[in-house]
Amino acid sequence: MKKELKKLRYLSLFMATYCVFTVVQNLFEMKTLGTTEFAFGGGGVILSWATFMIMDICTELFGKKDTMTVYTFAGILNLVIVCLAQVVIKIPGTYPEQNMAFELIFSNGIRTALASFIAFWVGNFVNMNIMIDMKSKTTQSDLWFFIRAVTSTVVGQFVDNMVFATLAFAPVGISVFEMRWIDIITSVLFGTCVETIIESCFVPFITIPVSKKIEKLIDE
Repeated sequence: MKKELKKLRYLSLFMATYCVFTVVQNLFEMKTLGTTEFAFGGGGVILSWATFMIMDICTELFGKKDTMTVYTFAGILNLVIVCLAQVVIKIPGTYPEQNMAFELIFSNGIRTALASFIAFWVGNFVNMNIMIDMKSKTTQSDLWFFIRAVTSTVVGQFVDNMVFATLAFAPVGISVFEMRWIDIITSVLFGTCVETIIESCFVPFITIPVSKKIEKLIDE
């Protein structure tokens, strides 16, 4: 029982952190990085690598069922937050400039939130299953942990980015925040590369040590 309570405590901590990162990442993604001639990614790239790192740790420590619960809950929470933002937009505000800025930032909110929920769920599902499948076929060495964490991130991030960018920014004429297909493809490839490189650098120093430390604390 004591071990289960410890496990639940750490799982709750990771869930809370992941939820915050997911909501903030969705807000950051509303800013397209680059110039009017060339877009190379969304602002969410600043945090997206961290969400996949958390998923790798959760998958390693808690397994498939609990990990699915974490990213599903985070996606639902993000969707609720963005829907509430639409309510705030409709409520009259004191300062016109502030109202316009707020509405501009959140005008693509519901579309982005739905895209984010679907992309996060699919991307994390792919990431998680690759981690689990590779773990069952490899040893528990740090090297193999690094390989499966990076491999799962490359595929998971690409799927996540591609699904999100297509659903949120495809040029179909329903939002002012749409992008050209060339910019979508460029941002997906750039974002995947950047996120993978960043996470790869942190795997030996954060992902693996944190996983080992928490596993030890749970077993004590």
